[in-house]
Amino acid sequence: MALAPGASKISIRQTLNILDGPFRSVAVGVAEDRYAFWLGSGISFGKVDGLKKIIPRVIEFMRQRIDRADANCAVASALNRALALAGLSDEEWARVNTGVEFSTWPDRAAIVTRLTNNYARLLEITVAGQPEDYLLWEGVGIAATFANPAIEPDVEHLCMAMLVLEGAASDIATANWDGLVEKAIDELTGGVPKLVVCVRSEDLRQPKLTAQLIKFHGCAVLAVSDEAHYRPFLVARFSQINRWAAALENRAVIGRLTDIAVSKPTLMMGLSAQDSNIQAFFASAEATMRWPWPGDRPSFVFSGDQVGADQEALLRNVYPQVYTAATRDQINEQSLVKSYANPLLMALLLSVICDKLSGMVELVEGTLDPDGKNAIKQGIVSLRNHLSSLDNGDRLEFVKSFADQTSRIMTMFRDGSAGTAPRRYNPLTSTPLHQIAGDQNIPSTGLAEVAVMAGVLGIGIETGVWALEGVDPSDPSAGIVRVQTATASTKMVLAAHGRAAIRLQQNGHIVDDEDAVLVYSAEKPPTMTRSPRSSPGRTGHLGLREVSMYDLLQATTSSAELMQLFREEAAI
Repeated sequence: MALAPGASKISIRQTLNILDGPFRSVAVGVAEDRYAFWLGSGISFGKVDGLKKIIPRVIEFMRQRIDRADANCAVASALNRALALAGLSDEEWARVNTGVEFSTWPDRAAIVTRLTNNYARLLEITVAGQPEDYLLWEGVGIAATFANPAIEPDVEHLCMAMLVLEGAASDIATANWDGLVEKAIDELTGGVPKLVVCVRSEDLRQPKLTAQLIKFHGCAVLAVSDEAHYRPFLVARFSQINRWAAALENRAVIGRLTDIAVSKPTLMMGLSAQDSNIQAFFASAEATMRWPWPGDRPSFVFSGDQVGADQEALLRNVYPQVYTAATRDQINEQSLVKSYANPLLMALLLSVICDKLSGMVELVEGTLDPDGKNAIKQGIVSLRNHLSSLDNGDRLEFVKSFADQTSRIMTMFRDGSAGTAPRRYNPLTSTPLHQIAGDQNIPSTGLAEVAVMAGVLGIGIETGVWALEGVDPSDPSAGIVRVQTATASTKMVLAAHGRAAIRLQQNGHIVDDEDAVLVYSAEKPPTMTRSPRSSPGRTGHLGLREVSMYDLLQATTSSAELMQLFREEAAI
């Protein structure tokens, strides 16, 4: 049997296999908003500089500011203390030349590597006459590096934002200073407030929104815009990390984090957990209320290639009684999703939407029997897998296209208008999976029938009856998808009800003499008025076919009957 790819090379489709298999309980837990997301610098890799770039910048920052005429130069002294942290040998000290750029130093790579694991002590170094955070604020360049408005969200930030909007990620904690998750949500909502950002204790008093993001190491964006209140909360120096848990000003935020840590399982992405304050925090949370192992789902899940020493230390702290030589390997295996945040978050998003659609199948009115409903649910999974396979290399473009296309489909379905780019993201629902069954609004929205239609499309793919072709979202006349059979390619459009269908026609999304299928969720209304743009007489086309999923569900008991009747009415 072929070995599974590593976490850095795994595809979205392969990650879905993991979520459907050994980590199914995690996938359902995310869909039910049971997990708290803990995000680290790994999710912003490539968008903001990591330590491998920051450390050389800090060294060069000091080197450039040395006053060579001053034998007691404070900056030169600080640089010497920084190099001492790197543990230079006598030979390496002899090769240090502060008269040339750090990038040309022969031992540059070794110095950066050693200081990477000592970054907090590096930033702890003070320069006489300068603020305590001088090397952090000026040397690292907080404003240009982490609060740069030109930096755009990446795959991880956009997927995290969509999970928030789907009601699957209401509690997020991060050590990151950048504002890319917040920016992604702003882009996908058109600036509609959905996220409460908390850095200081006072921030916890803000009105509740869809989700809360606790930035327990500070926020660069807020520190730049409101320096007096937020600059002191940027945590990076060794003393700050050690003092974090005991600091009076952090007590309320830590209390909120503790509440999250004991009430929700933890899903960590891009967070090494090496900082002592994070290790101590989870040990303290365990003392408040212990998570059982084994439980109904993994209580601590890491996204990555392996459980490293820092992750093992955390697991040892949170499972102090059961993390033994006999159970260690099993706990490690059950705690590691071998997929980095980039594919995992997109796979989770697809899984959440798929599970919501499957849940809605149970809400449809009609005579479809349990086996028929199960077949429809499997068809939804097949459609999900088909969508995941469209990721052909440019994942950022894939994620952006997914957000745009799904938003276009939902606005056309609900309102009869495709809107204009950039479109706001339209979640399937803003509530988590477990609330769908009790949502009294869903039956009137037509979403349950859309779920059945998604299953029908998936069954067609799975059985080879048809293939699906994408459409150009910038073309107003394009439908939501084209259904390709051996003999034809047919445009398909969804409408919740007659009003949406009329608006689809008014906005040029359908024309009544074109070869297309208009699928209603509700009962089929009276025949639509002929469009004044339609051609008179016979055209040689089948013309617009109108199909009601509601009507079909009243006339069928099995998925096979449903498929046959749909194909007959849609002439596909």
